[in-house]
Amino acid sequence: MLPHHTLVLIGLLLASPVVVAQSPSENTVDVLHWWVSDGEKRSIDTIRHHIENQGMNWHDEAFAGSGTNRFSDILRQRVEAGNPPMASQVIGYDIHEWAKKDKLVILDDIASEQQWDEVIPFGIQHLSKYRDHWVAAPINAHSTNWMWVNHAQLTRLGLTKPDTWNDLLRMLDAAKSAQIIPIAIGHEAWEHTLLFESVAAGSEGAEFYRRVFMDLTLKPSDTEAFERIFQRMSTLRSYLDSGSGMRSWNQATDLVRSGHALLQVQGSWVNGEFSAHGLIPGQDYDCFHFPDTQGVVLFNSDQYILFKDHPATPETQSRFVSTLMSVSLQRDLNIATGAAPARVDVPKSGFNQCGRQAINDMRAANMRRTVMGSIAMGNANPSAVKNALYQVISDHLMARIDNAQAVNRLEHVIKRAMHSRETNHASVQ
Repeated sequence: MLPHHTLVLIGLLLASPVVVAQSPSENTVDVLHWWVSDGEKRSIDTIRHHIENQGMNWHDEAFAGSGTNRFSDILRQRVEAGNPPMASQVIGYDIHEWAKKDKLVILDDIASEQQWDEVIPFGIQHLSKYRDHWVAAPINAHSTNWMWVNHAQLTRLGLTKPDTWNDLLRMLDAAKSAQIIPIAIGHEAWEHTLLFESVAAGSEGAEFYRRVFMDLTLKPSDTEAFERIFQRMSTLRSYLDSGSGMRSWNQATDLVRSGHALLQVQGSWVNGEFSAHGLIPGQDYDCFHFPDTQGVVLFNSDQYILFKDHPATPETQSRFVSTLMSVSLQRDLNIATGAAPARVDVPKSGFNQCGRQAINDMRAANMRRTVMGSIAMGNANPSAVKNALYQVISDHLMARIDNAQAVNRLEHVIKRAMHSRETNHASVQ
């Protein structure tokens, strides 16, 4: 005979209601992303918190890569092995490349319910949709034409916000004379291209940027424009330090944070990095538009795509996407990321000074149609064009080619892209 206390325990178990748990694979949000820096970890934790509050389980894997080939290769390998994540972070034209393969869940029903067409800027919608169907959920709108400046050094050197190119050069000269690194930058081509795109937009204007780098259309006069841009890039090269070829973008951010460098030209994710370290804009750092790009937003929008072949239920998929696109998540998330929300109807309360400025810029530029995709982050053109531009721009900034060679190679890349586009268009017809 069993002991009395064992019989009591068995009786209690038999009397309890039977709870049938949903399969973990069906109710688990399995996410692949590249957010690994301090500020990025804070951001992914914000998403996780909102997802778990909706009753879903959370599983994520992070691989550094910022949407570059390293991350894309990992995602591709998982999909080809028949083990796709439920959702993956993605940026730019990579969305369309996955949609062409018919791998993605169509999100039209959720988009209609939450009125994405009304609240997402058109420039971002262009990337989130494929053949008029929503295939990606945009979670933020980072702008890339920013300068992030150490406030203490700015004040010590008696400097103010630079509005023009000559203002910027005077600022950099002051830092160089004080033996501070004028511009902190890392070794990767996408970072070099971020600097280039701000220089190009500032030198030649928004319409030039759109026509050449987004529409991939050239005029005879563009050769002179390219010469001016690369001359400016050569000038900026003289303000870089020898360590730039050995550091990451966030290590460059740390140099600005510590005051070893005056400024960094980078996206608004730097705002998230500084905030993660408790820094306050206007006291510890300043955010200025790159000279002569006022009124323009060169953007990178982090988005999520969902894969058809993952075993998560449609209900879990829908709840995940609806949560990502909710006003509450986009507010909390982008206070952490430093970006503007992808939705234009998110209240500005709680955002710091730089975050509020980013929101104001996005809304104003959306009305003017000057929200334009970042070349560096793959929001301006497909990956083949982006990677070809990377090579030219990085080779030039690292002094492996001169100005004339850079102009010739850039024109060749754009002409080749024009020809490829025309050929593809003719084959479709």
